[in-house]
Amino acid sequence: MQGTTEEERLAIALVMKRLGTTMDEIGWDKRLRDLDATEVTALIEEVLEGYSAEMSRIAARSEVPF
Repeated sequence: MQGTTEEERLAIALVMKRLGTTMDEIGWDKRLRDLDATEVTALIEEVLEGYSAEMSRIAARSEVPF
């Protein structure tokens, strides 16, 4: 992503751990094109929910600039 903030990059890095856990359940030997709809949905949900949660945590720790 172009123009990502430091906070966004941190959230992405933290989401990778959650995504790795989901991939452990699915199986790392499966190719993306071989995933079924349930598995793809699980990956998408993990990314969206994880990113949102991490950004909320990061924002809660940040100082308000005014």
